[in-house]
Amino acid sequence: MAWAGERARASGGGSPSGGQRTVKVSVLHEKGDLIAQAVTQISKEIQQMCAITERGTAEQRWTLLLTRLLRRWLGGKCLSGLPEEAELLLSG
Repeated sequence: MAWAGERARASGGGSPSGGQRTVKVSVLHEKGDLIAQAVTQISKEIQQMCAITERGTAEQRWTLLLTRLLRRWLGGKCLSGLPEEAELLLSG
């Protein structure tokens, strides 16, 4: 997946390149540090999801994605058919 290369840099603007998206946050932005931390955390989670789904079936990929996206409405429960490694990722 192209998401595995997501990165955050501090400067200004944003541009896609080679299947990756670079997010640039101005160091002068009032919440630049908070934004950079959030982007880094999201990037790490996406990388973990990519690593898990590389070994799974298409159904397991969709199950992981939908479970993650719908976690609030599932009441913390997971859809059946998740790869075993995904439960640790979704527990946090």
